[in-house]
Amino acid sequence: MKYIFFIFKYKFRRQSLNNFLKCKKIENFKIINLSGPILCYIGKIILMTNLSKKFFFLSCDGLPFLSNEKNSINIWFGGTDFKINKDFQQYKNNFVTASNLFSRKNNLINFYPCDLAKSINFSSPKIVIAMKVSEIKDKNSLKIWNKNKLEIFENLSLLDNEVFWENQNIDNLSNIEKHKIYINLRILLRLELIKKIKNVFGKKCILIGDDLKKIYPESYPSNYDANSIANFYQGNICVDFMAKDGEETLYTRSIQIIESGGILFQAFNKNSKNLFNDLTDRLTFNSSEDMISKLNFLLFKENLNELFNFFVKKYNKKNLNYQTIQKIFNL
Repeated sequence: MKYIFFIFKYKFRRQSLNNFLKCKKIENFKIINLSGPILCYIGKIILMTNLSKKFFFLSCDGLPFLSNEKNSINIWFGGTDFKINKDFQQYKNNFVTASNLFSRKNNLINFYPCDLAKSINFSSPKIVIAMKVSEIKDKNSLKIWNKNKLEIFENLSLLDNEVFWENQNIDNLSNIEKHKIYINLRILLRLELIKKIKNVFGKKCILIGDDLKKIYPESYPSNYDANSIANFYQGNICVDFMAKDGEETLYTRSIQIIESGGILFQAFNKNSKNLFNDLTDRLTFNSSEDMISKLNFLLFKENLNELFNFFVKKYNKKNLNYQTIQKIFNL
C-alpha cells in the first residue's frame, strides 16, 4: 500500500478537487487529507522526516512549495503553466490542469469525476450557468473580437484553431500576451452566448455569480459553498463554456456538475468525444444556433435520466483518477 498526503495550505482548494478527497482509497493508494492552515504543517513534518518510500505528497498553488521531485508534486489550479510562480518554474514536479495553443502541455494532468450522485430527479429541469466574467478593455482583444465575432458564433471552436490566430497579425506579441487575448475573447464569447440564452429561455435560465448579477440583477450571488452550488446543478441542465484559459473538457466546474447530478452541456472542442463518446452530438454545441436548438430539446424532449446514467456508468464503475496518480508520480 502507498500513501498520498495532500498538504496544501488553503481549505478552499479542496473544492477544486471535488470528490477526489472523499476517496479514502484508490486501488493501492490511500488518500490522506492534511490540507488546511494547521494540518498542512503536520504533513510537512511527515515529509521532512522521510519515513517511507511509500509516502507521496501533493501541494496546491505552491503553498507550501514542494521541491523534492522524487516523492512530491505541486499542482497549480485555475491556470496554464503561465500561472507557475517564476521562482519555481525550473522544477519538473509542477503540474497544471489547463492548457491551450499558447502554453505547454507536457505538464498537464487530468482529474476525473468520482462518487457521482445516484438518484436524481429531472422532472422540472432548468438551465443553470455559474461563472465569473469580467469587463474587457484591452484594445487588441476588442479589435479581434469585433472583426471575427460573427464567424466565431458559427464555429465556437475557432478560438482553438492555430490558423485563426495566424491571421490576426499579432506575431509581434509574446505568448503571454497572446494568452491574455485568448482569455479575453473567451470571456467576450461567454457574455454573448449567455445573452442569447437569456433572451430565448428567460426565467428557465438560472444565473449564478456576482459578475453576472451586475448585468442581470435577478442572478444569484456567487456561492463558494460546494453543497449549495451542487444543489443548483442537481437535476438541471448545466451549460459550460469550458475554462476561460483551457481546452480541457474535464476541469473543476465540469467535474462538479457531473458529480452533483447535473447534465453537462458543453461547448464542443477536439477533446469532446473522449468525454461524451456516443452522446457528443446531444451534449455539445459548436455554434450559437446549435446551442439554442439543443437546449430547447434538452429542456422539453430529451430523456435526461438516460444521459445522466451514461456518466454514472462511466465514472462510478472504476475510479479513473488512478491513471492520474500513476502519471504524476511516475509509477
